[in-house]
Amino acid sequence: MEASGLKQISTQLTVLTERVQVVAAKLEDLLFRAQRISAGLKNGRVNTDTGYGYDLQGFRGGLRIFKADISSLPTAMGNISRQANYDPGLVKLAQDVMRLASRFAQVMKSLHEIALLAHQHIRSADHKMAAWYIAQEIEEFALMAQSLPLAANKILITVSTPPHANVKNPP
Repeated sequence: MEASGLKQISTQLTVLTERVQVVAAKLEDLLFRAQRISAGLKNGRVNTDTGYGYDLQGFRGGLRIFKADISSLPTAMGNISRQANYDPGLVKLAQDVMRLASRFAQVMKSLHEIALLAHQHIRSADHKMAAWYIAQEIEEFALMAQSLPLAANKILITVSTPPHANVKNPP
């Protein structure tokens, strides 16, 4: 295994973590708007946010594009994990990948929680369905991200543990 693979996955994790934070900010905006609409309906006011449904659909379309980027991560991490060999020079880089993978999994979990909150606050049936699909898609992303720290840990263990010279492989 070369350092270039670890550097590439490190960069990819950093970029995607920053993108998740942007997606989370957009979703939080939708959540706050849903809360405002819900509170207005409880108090008998008419919903004046007529663009909410369009924004919700636009957000869902953006998630489809984001899914393509996230989908490649588990495969790339698995490939690096399978190619990993003992190399003390890569320990620091592998530790960075482990830290970034854990952070990415955490921000994806937080994004899923925000999506569930947004779904709970929406009252309109058609908007509630769109929010449900968004929550399901984000849950799928979070599940993909959940496996990344384990693969990164496997890489770290492999590059930091010297092979045993006296151990023979069983037949």
